[in-house]
Amino acid sequence: MKKRTRILYWFYKLSWKKMLGIGTFLLMVGAYWPIQQAALERTRTRSEAALLPQPQPITTEFEVPQGPPKIFLVDHFFGKVGDAVLVHGENLGGLHKDSWVSLAGKKIKEDNLVSWTGSYIEFKVPEGAVSGRVEISILGKRTTWPGVFFVTDETTEAELRLMGEAGSNQAQLLAEGIRGSQELLVWLLLINSEGELGLSPGSGVRMEKKVLDLPIGRVYEIKLRLSSSITAESQARLVPLLTVIKTEEQMVGIARGELSDSGGLLKPLQAHPLYVSF
Repeated sequence: MKKRTRILYWFYKLSWKKMLGIGTFLLMVGAYWPIQQAALERTRTRSEAALLPQPQPITTEFEVPQGPPKIFLVDHFFGKVGDAVLVHGENLGGLHKDSWVSLAGKKIKEDNLVSWTGSYIEFKVPEGAVSGRVEISILGKRTTWPGVFFVTDETTEAELRLMGEAGSNQAQLLAEGIRGSQELLVWLLLINSEGELGLSPGSGVRMEKKVLDLPIGRVYEIKLRLSSSITAESQARLVPLLTVIKTEEQMVGIARGELSDSGGLLKPLQAHPLYVSF
């Protein structure tokens, strides 16, 4: 009781300036944790969160195409409304009244376009968007990315994870929420590096692969046939689908993912993290 009384007496003796300083200090301490947590949250409203870095500064200058337009990668291959999407390619020209980009057959309006150069287009997933193909038309010449862009939300269950093993040159491609699926098509992209990847399918998984050498890097297109037991197990825990072995310098990213059932129906899919250096 005496100790409490002494503390109160000390407090009442403080000047208003000292009391204001102590109050400010306590507010700063209280605010530190939520500020720190907010700083750690990943955001995808700009291109810095993309799998590949921006190849050049944003510009509105039109670059006259030297050939037909090409799309190498849509990065990411999934996203929520408002998320940034980068379309990497060549002969994309620039923002022009006779050029457009569309998602699932619906043209992206100019207020959702972030940037447009000769080598990439950046847009934000608009309200009401649905999953589908990304197509571009440059001065009347059209092309479509072979993959599917998935519009995801908090109800999206199916997810891939590429997890490196500590002290090892191996990583596991894991999945959860894939019950009822029969096949997974995935692109693994080697970023800014050469050499081969070692790939070994997990138990209950059969694999086919081919290698695509694109201007953005080497892509391993992998088809995994999934057993019903492993997809059912994925509802309770992460299940291993593939072991990836690389060299020390290589960085590997998930550049495309499509999960289908026995009838070929696609299931919305997301991936975290998109790339890993292990």
